[in-house]
Amino acid sequence: MEHLKKYYTTVYAVVYSSCGCYLAAANSYGYIAIFKLSNLFESDVNTQLEVSPKYPVFKFSAHVGPIYSLMSTKQFLISGGVGELKLWKWSDVKKKEAKSLWTFFVPQGESLTKPEINSLVMSKKENEGILFAGCGDNKIYCLNIEKQSLLFVLEGHTDYIHCIDLGKNSQECVSGSEDGTVRVWDSRKSGNAVHVLEPHKHQIASRPEFGKWIGCVALDSSDEWLVCGGAPNLCVWHLRSLAPSTQFLKPQVTTNVVCFYDDMIISGGSESFINHWSLDGKLQIEVPSSSSSVFCLGINSSSSQRILAAGGSSYKIDLCTDFRYKNFSLFFCDT
Repeated sequence: MEHLKKYYTTVYAVVYSSCGCYLAAANSYGYIAIFKLSNLFESDVNTQLEVSPKYPVFKFSAHVGPIYSLMSTKQFLISGGVGELKLWKWSDVKKKEAKSLWTFFVPQGESLTKPEINSLVMSKKENEGILFAGCGDNKIYCLNIEKQSLLFVLEGHTDYIHCIDLGKNSQECVSGSEDGTVRVWDSRKSGNAVHVLEPHKHQIASRPEFGKWIGCVALDSSDEWLVCGGAPNLCVWHLRSLAPSTQFLKPQVTTNVVCFYDDMIISGGSESFINHWSLDGKLQIEVPSSSSSVFCLGINSSSSQRILAAGGSSYKIDLCTDFRYKNFSLFFCDT
């Protein structure tokens, strides 16, 4: 059975510890796997990387059902599953202990199903401990993880939320939904969206054959530009005017994940490649992926080791240190 489960594993989220030495990954069976990156990059093992499988140093059952999102802070590892969010201490996890410090249950209301937590993002002012969770009940929950309390809820989407991001000044929150809209919120308070963007209504983005859902959103470091995609083409938009700027064209690919990095945009979706784009819309590099669909990308911001990790419809998590090619894969399974 375990052998079968391995081949049906989907990796939905990857994050790094603040020290940059550990990678956490979450899968479709409710497990979190911890990989020690410092073990992988010592010079004496570099020659063996292609042949030596890389397994977790610790793996634990965190949720019943899939884990769709992860977030990492200096102190905490945060996981979003079906109907609940859990807080874990990195100091415990590094000691191979898994003790949940707090569980936030998403209010179910009159619904027969528990809403999944599809996306997590932390305020850039980390000392505030403010976390945003985009959920399957069409709502964004703003939580104070230090005080373990719910602050407010952002409502307006008419279908479930796939993705959220926060501006670098932490004043704007953007969300993408199955309803085909990207909404811009004032992240400091509850209330209606400040702006509503509908990419599928613009010729540059519209692809009615795939639908209108938005699978990914990201803001650049200036908070002036937004990239989003899904069923519509991946496009960059000017946030103030809500006008489209640049199209990133892959006609048969829907996009699940995207991020700005330096002077590039990196994306993944319904194909076995990680795409690197220049800001003028040119496809620079296609890095082959172990997954037939890519669902998550994680960039290690630690100065000691620059790594791009990619996960998706495979038990293998691809690591790229050069970003232009895959170095090797980690294995989300037992040895």
